[in-house]
Amino acid sequence: MIEVKIPKDIQEYKSKLIAGMSTRQIIAIAGALAVGVPLGVAGYGRISGDTLSWLVILSVAPFAGWGWFTFKDMKFEVFMKSFLSMNFLPQRRVYEDTDINLFCSLHEEIAENEIVNQHIENGDYEDE
Repeated sequence: MIEVKIPKDIQEYKSKLIAGMSTRQIIAIAGALAVGVPLGVAGYGRISGDTLSWLVILSVAPFAGWGWFTFKDMKFEVFMKSFLSMNFLPQRRVYEDTDINLFCSLHEEIAENEIVNQHIENGDYEDE
């Protein structure tokens, strides 16, 4: 009998094209092959196999990230944009002196309590 998984959330649904991979992943494989194979062929015999394999891996890694990487339902390009902007662009820092704010709020509270106490002493305050 054929079983089909039905996701509970519609956003979890991913259409599969070939071999359980999405269109995005197949395009990523094609891009990785388009970059990695010519680089491997061009470097074969000119540099050591160890160095060549690392060059191919590092040149193909962005394609793999683009095709498969997701973090908290963010695609690779959205994640990298937010990661780079949060870590490398200057951020606006708001300085707020908490001691002054604490002093002002305590001063206002003390003043309100003194006013209430004066009304109680004068008999202006009535319990309901």
